Amino acid sequence: MYNRYEDQSKFIMDMEQLCIAEDGYVYISKEEDYGIAIDMESCYGTLDEVKSFIIFLQSIFVNWTISFNASTRKNDPSPQEKAFPFELEIIYIEEPDCIVFDYWCTVKNTQLDVTFEYKENHFFLRKYGAFDCIPDNWEETE
Repeated sequence: MYNRYEDQSKFIMDMEQLCIAEDGYVYISKEEDYGIAIDMESCYGTLDEVKSFIIFLQSIFVNWTISFNASTRKNDPSPQEKAFPFELEIIYIEEPDCIVFDYWCTVKNTQLDVTFEYKENHFFLRKYGAFDCIPDNWEETE
């Protein structure tokens, strides 16, 4: 369950393999139990319009997760005891610059929405659960 995002071979990284399933989602993971999908019903464009962005988004997400997990393991010898108890399930691309990751908790019945704004070739965290309207430079504020 933990580190499920570290193996890039489990993700569909070829634009030509992306397709809309019968349920209206575009599944981006090859492993059936991952079930990570793009909700096309709420998407700002057609699949052809967003295919390249989906692939870009996946590469950023997987690389970020690998880096995060590596730094966690380096600082904590038993990271699974304190691991992030959420799994990414659905990605919403509501606008060309608004991406919402919908995480489902593995411990109790709850969800966590994380919203990013994509501008100037960077992702900016805008919402993390109940924390909303996060500024561009939130890491620098005290």
